[in-house]
Amino acid sequence: MTVYFLRHAAAIREAPTDAERKLSKKGRQEAQSAGNALHRLGVRPDLIWSSPLVRARQTAEIVAEALGDSSKVAIQEELENENSTQQILDLLKSLPADSEVVLVGHMPSLAEHLAALVGANDPGNFSLDKGGVACLRLDDLRLGKGELRFRLRNEQLERIA
Repeated sequence: MTVYFLRHAAAIREAPTDAERKLSKKGRQEAQSAGNALHRLGVRPDLIWSSPLVRARQTAEIVAEALGDSSKVAIQEELENENSTQQILDLLKSLPADSEVVLVGHMPSLAEHLAALVGANDPGNFSLDKGGVACLRLDDLRLGKGELRFRLRNEQLERIA
């Protein structure tokens, strides 16, 4: 299984609640660059799962459109911060072993999931920029068994796009 961890793009600072913060103009551009870059890299996900927070959902929708199929976006509560990596693994176990999936979420959880999946002790080494992406190969859906294929900052994604 190939899993892409995508941090939501930049959001506006003010909204009635944190969950309602929408993407800023810069954030929409970051999400578009991420989607275009993933497309150029040959990413063809079977589905895109997003946190329910507005900024993550909007990022997922823009990326899905760039990848050619916005119908692939589904909301997963497990992608909100403070959920365990085991919950992410349980979600992934529901998919066929050859699946390709994009997970759109938040920091610090994405870094924590990446570290746990590759067996690293320090999630700080797996931080993602807003709109940044990391790719893991997970042939064995257990903690510590993932293989980090790449991690790209949004400046790198812009150049690829």
